[in-house]
Amino acid sequence: MIVKLGSFIEKNKRDYEGNSVKKKRTPRRPAVLILLFVGFLFSGCGPQKALTGKRIKAAEKGLMRAVYLKGLKLEKLTLADRMRFYKVPGVSIAALDRNKIEWVRAYGERDAQTRQAMTPDTLLQGGAFSQMMTAAAALGLAEKGILDLDADIGSLLKTWRLPPPASEPKTKITARDLLTHSSGFSTQVFEGYAQDEPWPSLAQILDGDKPAKNGPIWISARTTSTSRTRYSESGYVVFEQILQDLTGKPFSAFMNETLLDRLGLKNSSFALPLPDAFKARAAAGHLREGQPAKGLWNNYPEAAAKGLWTTPADFAAFLADLLQAAAGAEGKILSPETARLMLSPQIEGHSFGFLVDGRGSDIHYSLRGRTLGFSCFMVVYPAKGQGVVIMTNSENGTLLIQEILGALSEAYGWAHFRPEEKEVLRLDPATYQAYAGRYEVNPAYGLEVKQDDYALVIQPTGQAPTKFFAEAQTLFYSTEPYVRIQFFKDRKGAVEGLVLWQGDFEIEAKKVR
Repeated sequence: MIVKLGSFIEKNKRDYEGNSVKKKRTPRRPAVLILLFVGFLFSGCGPQKALTGKRIKAAEKGLMRAVYLKGLKLEKLTLADRMRFYKVPGVSIAALDRNKIEWVRAYGERDAQTRQAMTPDTLLQGGAFSQMMTAAAALGLAEKGILDLDADIGSLLKTWRLPPPASEPKTKITARDLLTHSSGFSTQVFEGYAQDEPWPSLAQILDGDKPAKNGPIWISARTTSTSRTRYSESGYVVFEQILQDLTGKPFSAFMNETLLDRLGLKNSSFALPLPDAFKARAAAGHLREGQPAKGLWNNYPEAAAKGLWTTPADFAAFLADLLQAAAGAEGKILSPETARLMLSPQIEGHSFGFLVDGRGSDIHYSLRGRTLGFSCFMVVYPAKGQGVVIMTNSENGTLLIQEILGALSEAYGWAHFRPEEKEVLRLDPATYQAYAGRYEVNPAYGLEVKQDDYALVIQPTGQAPTKFFAEAQTLFYSTEPYVRIQFFKDRKGAVEGLVLWQGDFEIEAKKVR
Protein backbone atom coordinates (compact mmCIF):
# COMPACT_ATOMS: atom_id res chain seq x y z
CA MET A 1 0.00 0.00 0.00
CA ILE A 2 2.76 2.40 0.92
CA VAL A 3 4.71 1.71 -2.26
CA LYS A 4 1.66 2.13 -4.47
CA LEU A 5 0.73 5.41 -2.82
CA GLY A 6 4.23 6.79 -3.11
CA SER A 7 4.67 5.77 -6.75
CA PHE A 8 1.31 7.22 -7.68
CA ILE A 9 2.18 10.57 -6.12
CA GLU A 10 5.60 10.51 -7.77
CA LYS A 11 4.06 9.83 -11.19
CA ASN A 12 1.57 12.62 -10.63
CA LYS A 13 4.40 14.97 -9.75
CA ARG A 14 6.25 14.17 -12.96
CA ASP A 15 3.11 14.63 -15.03
CA TYR A 16 2.57 18.09 -13.57
CA GLU A 17 6.13 19.35 -13.52
CA GLY A 18 7.18 17.82 -16.87
CA ASN A 19 10.65 18.14 -18.39
CA SER A 20 11.73 14.97 -16.56
CA VAL A 21 13.48 13.46 -19.60
CA LYS A 22 17.17 14.22 -20.01
CA LYS A 23 17.91 16.14 -23.18
CA LYS A 24 20.80 15.36 -25.51
CA ARG A 25 23.31 18.03 -26.42
CA THR A 26 22.36 19.89 -29.58
CA PRO A 27 24.23 22.41 -31.70
CA ARG A 28 23.80 26.06 -30.84
CA ARG A 29 20.63 27.50 -32.37
CA PRO A 30 19.92 31.03 -33.51
CA ALA A 31 18.79 33.53 -30.88
CA VAL A 32 15.32 33.61 -32.36
CA LEU A 33 14.77 30.01 -31.21
CA ILE A 34 15.80 30.98 -27.70
CA LEU A 35 13.34 33.83 -27.79
CA LEU A 36 10.62 31.48 -28.99
CA PHE A 37 11.42 29.06 -26.17
CA VAL A 38 11.26 31.86 -23.60
CA GLY A 39 7.98 32.95 -25.12
CA PHE A 40 6.70 29.38 -24.80
CA LEU A 41 7.59 29.32 -21.10
CA PHE A 42 5.78 32.56 -20.45
CA SER A 43 2.77 31.45 -22.47
CA GLY A 44 2.58 28.40 -20.18
CA CYS A 45 2.35 30.63 -17.12
CA GLY A 46 -0.73 32.35 -18.52
CA PRO A 47 -3.11 29.38 -18.50
CA GLN A 48 -2.05 28.35 -14.99
CA LYS A 49 -2.56 31.89 -13.70
CA ALA A 50 -5.99 31.98 -15.32
CA LEU A 51 -6.88 28.61 -13.83
CA THR A 52 -5.83 29.78 -10.37
CA GLY A 53 -7.92 32.91 -10.84
CA LYS A 54 -10.98 30.79 -11.65
CA ARG A 55 -10.43 28.71 -8.53
CA ILE A 56 -10.18 31.80 -6.34
CA LYS A 57 -13.33 33.18 -7.97
CA ALA A 58 -15.12 29.91 -7.16
CA ALA A 59 -14.24 30.34 -3.48
CA GLU A 60 -15.54 33.89 -3.55
CA LYS A 61 -18.61 33.64 -5.79
CA GLY A 62 -19.38 29.97 -6.36
CA LEU A 63 -20.60 28.73 -2.98
CA MET A 64 -23.54 26.34 -2.93
CA ARG A 65 -25.91 25.31 -0.18
CA ALA A 66 -25.09 21.94 1.33
CA VAL A 67 -28.43 20.51 0.20
CA TYR A 68 -30.98 21.53 -2.41
CA LEU A 69 -34.42 20.32 -3.41
CA LYS A 70 -34.65 17.89 -6.32
CA GLY A 71 -35.72 19.60 -9.52
CA LEU A 72 -34.42 23.03 -8.53
CA LYS A 73 -31.37 24.65 -10.10
CA LEU A 74 -28.29 25.00 -7.91
CA GLU A 75 -27.83 28.64 -6.94
CA LYS A 76 -24.31 30.11 -6.79
CA LEU A 77 -23.76 32.30 -3.72
CA THR A 78 -21.06 34.76 -2.72
CA LEU A 79 -18.71 34.18 0.20
CA ALA A 80 -19.45 37.64 1.58
CA ASP A 81 -23.20 36.97 1.67
CA ARG A 82 -22.76 33.55 3.30
CA MET A 83 -20.42 34.97 5.92
CA ARG A 84 -23.13 37.46 6.86
CA PHE A 85 -25.81 34.76 6.80
CA TYR A 86 -23.88 32.48 9.17
CA LYS A 87 -22.49 35.35 11.27
CA VAL A 88 -18.91 34.34 10.53
CA PRO A 89 -16.70 37.46 10.85
CA GLY A 90 -13.58 36.11 9.15
CA VAL A 91 -12.33 33.33 6.86
CA SER A 92 -8.78 32.46 5.84
CA ILE A 93 -7.96 29.97 3.06
CA ALA A 94 -4.81 28.38 1.61
CA ALA A 95 -5.07 26.04 -1.40
CA LEU A 96 -2.58 23.47 -2.64
CA ASP A 97 -1.81 22.32 -6.18
CA ARG A 98 1.14 20.33 -7.54
CA ASN A 99 2.17 19.59 -3.94
CA LYS A 100 2.76 23.26 -3.16
CA ILE A 101 0.75 26.29 -2.07
CA GLU A 102 -1.19 27.67 -5.05
CA TRP A 103 -2.99 30.63 -3.47
CA VAL A 104 -3.77 32.23 -0.10
CA ARG A 105 -6.61 34.63 0.71
CA ALA A 106 -8.25 36.11 3.81
CA TYR A 107 -11.69 37.67 4.07
CA GLY A 108 -13.66 39.68 6.61
CA GLU A 109 -12.64 40.65 10.10
CA ARG A 110 -10.52 39.02 12.77
CA ASP A 111 -12.64 40.72 15.47
CA ALA A 112 -16.27 41.75 14.93
CA GLN A 113 -16.04 44.47 17.59
CA THR A 114 -12.77 46.19 16.68
CA ARG A 115 -13.39 45.58 12.94
CA GLN A 116 -9.73 44.71 12.38
CA ALA A 117 -9.26 43.03 9.03
CA MET A 118 -8.49 39.33 8.71
CA THR A 119 -5.20 38.87 6.85
CA PRO A 120 -3.23 35.79 5.71
CA ASP A 121 -0.97 36.36 8.75
CA THR A 122 -3.85 36.39 11.26
CA LEU A 123 -3.45 33.49 13.70
CA LEU A 124 -6.41 31.23 14.48
CA GLN A 125 -6.84 28.26 16.78
CA GLY A 126 -6.44 24.98 14.92
CA GLY A 127 -8.01 22.57 17.43
CA ALA A 128 -7.33 19.02 16.24
CA PHE A 129 -4.84 20.34 13.65
CA SER A 130 -2.50 20.06 16.63
CA GLN A 131 -2.75 16.27 16.48
CA MET A 132 -1.47 15.94 12.93
CA MET A 133 1.59 18.07 13.67
CA THR A 134 2.19 16.14 16.90
CA ALA A 135 2.01 12.86 15.01
CA ALA A 136 4.48 14.09 12.38
CA ALA A 137 6.95 15.15 15.07
CA ALA A 138 6.52 11.78 16.79
CA LEU A 139 7.23 9.90 13.56
CA GLY A 140 10.40 11.95 13.26
CA LEU A 141 11.49 10.56 16.63
CA ALA A 142 10.59 7.05 15.50
CA GLU A 143 12.71 7.55 12.40
CA LYS A 144 15.69 8.36 14.62
CA GLY A 145 15.11 5.33 16.84
CA ILE A 146 14.14 7.46 19.85
CA LEU A 147 10.51 6.27 19.85
CA ASP A 148 9.22 2.75 19.22
CA LEU A 149 5.71 3.14 17.81
CA ASP A 150 4.77 -0.38 18.87
CA ALA A 151 6.22 -0.29 22.37
CA ASP A 152 3.90 -0.51 25.37
CA ILE A 153 3.33 3.08 26.52
CA GLY A 154 3.86 1.94 30.11
CA SER A 155 7.54 1.56 29.26
CA LEU A 156 7.68 5.02 27.66
CA LEU A 157 6.05 6.98 30.49
CA LYS A 158 8.49 8.06 33.20
CA THR A 159 6.77 10.79 35.23
CA TRP A 160 3.15 9.60 35.13
CA ARG A 161 1.69 6.25 35.97
CA LEU A 162 -0.66 4.60 33.53
CA PRO A 163 -4.10 4.07 35.14
CA PRO A 164 -5.58 0.55 35.16
CA PRO A 165 -8.18 -0.06 32.43
CA ALA A 166 -11.81 -0.60 33.28
CA SER A 167 -11.68 -3.75 31.21
CA GLU A 168 -9.15 -5.82 29.25
CA PRO A 169 -6.44 -5.28 31.89
CA LYS A 170 -3.81 -7.26 29.97
CA THR A 171 -4.24 -5.39 26.69
CA LYS A 172 -1.10 -3.70 25.42
CA ILE A 173 -1.46 -0.03 24.43
CA THR A 174 1.16 1.35 22.05
CA ALA A 175 2.25 4.77 20.86
CA ARG A 176 0.70 3.92 17.49
CA ASP A 177 -2.62 3.30 19.25
CA LEU A 178 -2.54 6.76 20.81
CA LEU A 179 -1.77 8.48 17.52
CA THR A 180 -4.52 6.62 15.60
CA HIS A 181 -7.29 7.01 18.20
CA SER A 182 -7.41 3.28 18.93
CA SER A 183 -6.04 3.30 22.49
CA GLY A 184 -9.32 3.15 24.40
CA PHE A 185 -8.59 6.26 26.45
CA SER A 186 -11.53 8.38 27.57
CA THR A 187 -13.50 10.41 25.04
CA GLN A 188 -13.94 13.48 27.22
CA VAL A 189 -13.57 16.75 25.28
CA PHE A 190 -11.40 19.47 26.80
CA GLU A 191 -13.38 22.71 26.96
CA GLY A 192 -10.52 25.12 27.58
CA TYR A 193 -9.95 27.90 30.11
CA ALA A 194 -11.05 31.52 29.89
CA GLN A 195 -8.44 34.27 30.15
CA ASP A 196 -9.31 34.94 33.80
CA GLU A 197 -9.13 31.26 34.78
CA PRO A 198 -5.96 29.46 35.89
CA TRP A 199 -4.97 26.55 33.69
CA PRO A 200 -3.68 23.25 35.03
CA SER A 201 -0.34 21.57 34.50
CA LEU A 202 -0.08 18.50 32.31
CA ALA A 203 0.12 16.30 35.41
CA GLN A 204 -3.07 17.87 36.81
CA ILE A 205 -4.86 17.26 33.52
CA LEU A 206 -3.81 13.61 33.47
CA ASP A 207 -4.93 13.05 37.05
CA GLY A 208 -8.02 15.25 36.86
CA ASP A 209 -6.81 17.44 39.74
CA LYS A 210 -7.87 21.06 40.16
CA PRO A 211 -7.76 23.47 38.47
CA ALA A 212 -8.31 20.93 35.67
CA LYS A 213 -11.95 20.84 34.60
CA ASN A 214 -11.74 17.31 33.24
CA GLY A 215 -11.94 14.07 35.13
CA PRO A 216 -8.94 11.73 35.38
CA ILE A 217 -7.62 10.30 32.14
CA TRP A 218 -8.85 6.71 32.20
CA ILE A 219 -8.91 3.67 29.98
CA SER A 220 -12.20 2.06 29.04
CA ALA A 221 -12.84 -0.94 26.83
CA ARG A 222 -10.53 -0.82 23.81
CA THR A 223 -12.97 -2.29 21.36
CA THR A 224 -16.67 -2.58 20.75
CA SER A 225 -18.67 -4.89 18.53
CA THR A 226 -18.57 -2.32 15.71
CA SER A 227 -15.38 -0.29 15.96
CA ARG A 228 -11.83 -0.44 17.22
CA THR A 229 -11.29 3.31 17.02
CA ARG A 230 -12.80 6.12 19.04
CA TYR A 231 -11.79 9.78 18.91
CA SER A 232 -9.83 10.54 22.06
CA GLU A 233 -8.22 13.87 22.91
CA SER A 234 -7.10 12.15 26.10
CA GLY A 235 -4.86 9.84 24.10
CA TYR A 236 -2.97 12.80 22.70
CA VAL A 237 -2.59 14.30 26.17
CA VAL A 238 -0.96 11.04 27.27
CA PHE A 239 1.26 11.18 24.19
CA GLU A 240 2.29 14.73 25.08
CA GLN A 241 3.59 13.36 28.39
CA ILE A 242 5.46 10.61 26.54
CA LEU A 243 7.18 13.17 24.28
CA GLN A 244 8.23 15.24 27.26
CA ASP A 245 9.56 12.17 29.05
CA LEU A 246 11.51 11.00 25.98
CA THR A 247 13.04 14.36 25.10
CA GLY A 248 13.27 16.07 28.51
CA LYS A 249 11.85 19.24 26.91
CA PRO A 250 8.58 21.15 27.31
CA PHE A 251 6.19 20.19 24.55
CA SER A 252 6.08 23.64 22.89
CA ALA A 253 9.88 23.83 22.80
CA PHE A 254 10.08 20.34 21.33
CA MET A 255 7.56 21.21 18.60
CA ASN A 256 9.41 24.43 17.76
CA GLU A 257 12.70 22.62 17.39
CA THR A 258 11.38 19.52 15.64
CA LEU A 259 8.78 20.94 13.28
CA LEU A 260 7.84 24.64 13.33
CA ASP A 261 11.37 26.07 13.03
CA ARG A 262 12.47 23.50 10.46
CA LEU A 263 9.58 24.44 8.22
CA GLY A 264 10.02 28.16 8.85
CA LEU A 265 6.48 28.54 10.14
CA LYS A 266 6.58 32.05 11.56
CA ASN A 267 2.86 32.23 12.34
CA SER A 268 2.41 29.06 14.39
CA SER A 269 2.81 28.33 18.09
CA PHE A 270 1.98 25.74 20.75
CA ALA A 271 3.11 28.07 23.55
CA LEU A 272 0.84 28.89 26.48
CA PRO A 273 0.27 31.72 27.05
CA LEU A 274 0.42 32.87 23.47
CA PRO A 275 3.51 35.09 23.07
CA ASP A 276 2.79 38.83 22.77
CA ALA A 277 4.13 39.00 19.22
CA PHE A 278 1.55 36.40 18.18
CA LYS A 279 -1.20 37.75 20.39
CA ALA A 280 -1.11 41.05 18.52
CA ARG A 281 -2.08 39.19 15.32
CA ALA A 282 -4.50 36.65 16.81
CA ALA A 283 -8.16 36.53 15.81
CA ALA A 284 -10.97 36.65 18.35
CA GLY A 285 -13.23 33.62 18.52
CA HIS A 286 -16.95 34.21 17.98
CA LEU A 287 -19.94 32.29 19.32
CA ARG A 288 -22.95 31.02 17.40
CA GLU A 289 -24.90 34.24 17.98
CA GLY A 290 -22.04 36.29 16.50
CA GLN A 291 -20.55 37.88 19.61
CA PRO A 292 -16.86 37.47 20.56
CA ALA A 293 -15.99 34.82 23.14
CA LYS A 294 -15.27 35.95 26.68
CA GLY A 295 -11.68 37.14 26.76
CA LEU A 296 -11.59 36.67 22.93
CA TRP A 297 -10.55 33.00 23.18
CA ASN A 298 -10.00 30.10 25.56
CA ASN A 299 -6.61 28.67 26.46
CA TYR A 300 -5.94 24.97 25.87
CA PRO A 301 -3.10 23.55 27.98
CA GLU A 302 -3.79 20.17 26.30
CA ALA A 303 -1.38 21.35 23.61
CA ALA A 304 -0.86 18.12 21.65
CA ALA A 305 -4.63 17.61 21.45
CA LYS A 306 -5.80 21.13 20.57
CA GLY A 307 -3.32 23.85 21.59
CA LEU A 308 -2.06 24.99 18.15
CA TRP A 309 -2.35 28.55 16.88
CA THR A 310 -1.59 28.78 13.16
CA THR A 311 -2.62 30.17 9.78
CA PRO A 312 -3.89 28.27 6.72
CA ALA A 313 -0.70 29.23 4.87
CA ASP A 314 1.51 27.78 7.63
CA PHE A 315 -0.49 24.58 7.91
CA ALA A 316 -0.61 24.22 4.14
CA ALA A 317 3.21 24.59 4.06
CA PHE A 318 3.41 21.71 6.56
CA LEU A 319 1.12 19.61 4.35
CA ALA A 320 3.10 20.50 1.22
CA ASP A 321 6.35 19.35 2.81
CA LEU A 322 4.71 16.08 3.79
CA LEU A 323 3.33 15.53 0.27
CA GLN A 324 6.65 16.39 -1.37
CA ALA A 325 8.47 13.96 0.90
CA ALA A 326 5.95 11.22 0.13
CA ALA A 327 6.53 11.89 -3.56
CA GLY A 328 10.24 11.19 -3.13
CA ALA A 329 11.80 14.52 -2.17
CA GLU A 330 13.76 14.83 1.06
CA GLY A 331 11.34 16.48 3.46
CA LYS A 332 12.32 18.97 6.10
CA ILE A 333 10.74 16.91 8.86
CA LEU A 334 10.30 13.35 7.52
CA SER A 335 12.07 11.10 5.04
CA PRO A 336 10.10 9.82 2.02
CA GLU A 337 9.61 6.40 3.62
CA THR A 338 8.29 7.86 6.89
CA ALA A 339 6.10 10.39 5.07
CA ARG A 340 4.48 7.52 3.15
CA LEU A 341 3.94 5.69 6.42
CA MET A 342 2.19 8.72 7.87
CA LEU A 343 -0.06 8.98 4.81
CA SER A 344 -0.99 5.30 4.89
CA PRO A 345 -4.24 4.10 6.51
CA GLN A 346 -3.59 2.42 9.85
CA ILE A 347 -6.90 1.30 11.29
CA GLU A 348 -10.54 1.83 10.28
CA GLY A 349 -9.94 4.90 8.14
CA HIS A 350 -7.61 6.49 10.68
CA SER A 351 -3.98 7.36 10.12
CA PHE A 352 -1.60 9.40 12.25
CA GLY A 353 -3.76 12.29 13.40
CA PHE A 354 -6.29 12.42 10.55
CA LEU A 355 -8.91 10.46 8.59
CA VAL A 356 -8.37 8.63 5.29
CA ASP A 357 -11.20 8.00 2.82
CA GLY A 358 -11.81 7.32 -0.87
CA ARG A 359 -10.19 5.04 -3.43
CA GLY A 360 -7.57 5.31 -6.16
CA SER A 361 -6.83 8.89 -7.20
CA ASP A 362 -9.74 10.05 -5.00
CA ILE A 363 -8.08 8.95 -1.75
CA HIS A 364 -8.10 11.99 0.51
CA TYR A 365 -7.02 12.89 4.02
CA SER A 366 -9.13 15.19 6.15
CA LEU A 367 -9.17 16.72 9.58
CA ARG A 368 -11.63 18.98 11.34
CA GLY A 369 -10.61 21.27 14.18
CA ARG A 370 -12.76 23.12 16.67
CA THR A 371 -12.28 25.17 19.82
CA LEU A 372 -14.48 27.76 21.51
CA GLY A 373 -15.18 30.37 18.83
CA PHE A 374 -13.09 28.76 16.06
CA SER A 375 -13.76 26.15 13.34
CA CYS A 376 -11.43 24.82 10.67
CA PHE A 377 -11.03 22.02 8.15
CA MET A 378 -8.35 20.64 5.90
CA VAL A 379 -8.44 18.10 3.08
CA VAL A 380 -5.64 16.78 0.85
CA TYR A 381 -5.79 14.62 -2.28
CA PRO A 382 -2.23 13.22 -2.43
CA ALA A 383 -2.54 11.62 -5.88
CA LYS A 384 -3.61 14.99 -7.28
CA GLY A 385 -1.20 17.03 -5.18
CA GLN A 386 -4.14 19.23 -4.20
CA GLY A 387 -5.95 20.28 -1.07
CA VAL A 388 -7.19 23.19 0.98
CA VAL A 389 -6.97 24.52 4.53
CA ILE A 390 -9.93 26.65 5.65
CA MET A 391 -9.97 28.39 9.03
CA THR A 392 -12.67 30.62 10.55
CA ASN A 393 -13.10 32.60 13.75
CA SER A 394 -16.63 31.40 14.45
CA GLU A 395 -18.42 28.37 15.84
CA ASN A 396 -20.67 28.61 12.77
CA GLY A 397 -17.62 28.16 10.59
CA THR A 398 -18.33 24.46 10.05
CA LEU A 399 -21.51 25.37 8.14
CA LEU A 400 -19.77 27.95 5.96
CA ILE A 401 -16.79 25.66 5.35
CA GLN A 402 -19.12 23.01 3.94
CA GLU A 403 -20.35 25.46 1.30
CA ILE A 404 -16.80 26.65 0.47
CA LEU A 405 -15.75 23.03 0.02
CA GLY A 406 -18.60 22.51 -2.43
CA ALA A 407 -17.36 25.40 -4.55
CA LEU A 408 -13.73 24.26 -4.46
CA SER A 409 -14.69 20.65 -5.16
CA GLU A 410 -16.33 21.76 -8.40
CA ALA A 411 -13.41 24.05 -9.30
CA TYR A 412 -10.72 21.40 -8.70
CA GLY A 413 -12.72 18.39 -9.89
CA TRP A 414 -12.79 16.59 -6.55
CA ALA A 415 -15.25 13.76 -6.12
CA HIS A 416 -16.40 14.73 -2.63
CA PHE A 417 -18.05 17.61 -0.73
CA ARG A 418 -20.60 18.28 -3.47
CA PRO A 419 -24.08 19.55 -2.55
CA GLU A 420 -26.65 16.85 -1.87
CA GLU A 421 -29.87 16.70 -3.83
CA LYS A 422 -32.84 15.70 -1.68
CA GLU A 423 -36.35 14.67 -2.58
CA VAL A 424 -39.36 16.09 -0.80
CA LEU A 425 -41.59 13.37 0.61
CA ARG A 426 -45.27 13.90 1.22
CA LEU A 427 -46.47 12.29 4.42
CA ASP A 428 -49.97 11.77 5.66
CA PRO A 429 -51.35 15.17 6.84
CA ALA A 430 -52.03 13.65 10.27
CA THR A 431 -48.30 13.04 10.70
CA TYR A 432 -47.50 16.74 10.34
CA GLN A 433 -50.31 17.61 12.75
CA ALA A 434 -48.91 15.21 15.35
CA TYR A 435 -45.53 16.98 15.27
CA ALA A 436 -46.98 20.48 15.66
CA GLY A 437 -46.61 22.07 19.08
CA ARG A 438 -44.03 23.60 21.39
CA TYR A 439 -40.75 21.90 22.29
CA GLU A 440 -38.55 23.20 25.11
CA VAL A 441 -34.80 22.92 25.49
CA ASN A 442 -35.12 24.86 28.73
CA PRO A 443 -37.74 27.30 30.11
CA ALA A 444 -36.10 30.22 28.28
CA TYR A 445 -35.52 28.55 24.92
CA GLY A 446 -37.79 26.44 22.78
CA LEU A 447 -39.03 25.68 19.29
CA GLU A 448 -42.51 26.33 17.92
CA VAL A 449 -43.50 23.76 15.29
CA LYS A 450 -46.38 24.43 12.88
CA GLN A 451 -47.77 22.59 9.88
CA ASP A 452 -47.53 24.31 6.48
CA ASP A 453 -49.12 22.13 3.82
CA TYR A 454 -46.67 19.25 3.24
CA ALA A 455 -43.94 20.78 5.41
CA LEU A 456 -43.23 22.00 8.91
CA VAL A 457 -42.29 25.53 9.89
CA ILE A 458 -40.05 25.64 12.96
CA GLN A 459 -39.23 28.83 14.83
CA PRO A 460 -36.63 28.78 17.64
CA THR A 461 -36.95 31.42 20.36
CA GLY A 462 -35.74 34.80 19.05
CA GLN A 463 -35.05 33.52 15.54
CA ALA A 464 -36.74 33.56 12.15
CA PRO A 465 -38.98 30.63 11.16
CA THR A 466 -37.54 27.98 8.83
CA LYS A 467 -39.34 25.51 6.57
CA PHE A 468 -38.54 21.80 7.00
CA PHE A 469 -39.25 19.02 4.50
CA ALA A 470 -39.72 15.32 5.18
CA GLU A 471 -37.09 12.78 4.20
CA ALA A 472 -38.58 10.00 6.35
CA GLN A 473 -41.52 9.49 8.70
CA THR A 474 -39.72 11.09 11.65
CA LEU A 475 -36.84 12.90 9.94
CA PHE A 476 -37.01 16.42 8.46
CA TYR A 477 -34.51 18.84 6.96
CA SER A 478 -34.17 22.48 5.97
CA THR A 479 -32.02 23.86 3.17
CA GLU A 480 -31.41 27.39 4.44
CA PRO A 481 -29.48 26.64 6.54
CA TYR A 482 -29.01 22.85 6.41
CA VAL A 483 -30.53 21.55 9.64
CA ARG A 484 -31.94 18.11 10.40
CA ILE A 485 -34.58 17.34 13.00
CA GLN A 486 -35.82 13.95 14.14
CA PHE A 487 -38.92 13.47 16.26
CA PHE A 488 -39.16 10.61 18.72
CA LYS A 489 -42.18 8.95 20.32
CA ASP A 490 -43.00 7.13 23.52
CA ARG A 491 -44.10 3.50 23.69
CA LYS A 492 -47.70 4.47 23.03
CA GLY A 493 -46.77 6.32 19.83
CA ALA A 494 -47.23 9.84 21.19
CA VAL A 495 -44.63 12.43 20.09
CA GLU A 496 -42.56 13.35 23.14
CA GLY A 497 -39.58 15.31 21.77
CA LEU A 498 -37.06 16.01 19.07
CA VAL A 499 -33.32 16.20 18.45
CA LEU A 500 -31.81 18.86 16.17
CA TRP A 501 -28.49 18.65 14.34
CA GLN A 502 -26.75 21.56 12.65
CA GLY A 503 -23.18 20.75 11.65
CA ASP A 504 -21.57 19.44 14.83
CA PHE A 505 -24.15 21.20 17.01
CA GLU A 506 -26.86 19.09 18.64
CA ILE A 507 -29.73 19.89 20.99
CA GLU A 508 -32.69 17.95 22.37
CA ALA A 509 -36.09 19.38 23.20
CA LYS A 510 -39.08 17.94 25.02
CA LYS A 511 -42.62 18.47 23.71
CA VAL A 512 -44.61 20.45 26.28
CA ARG A 513 -47.83 21.04 24.34
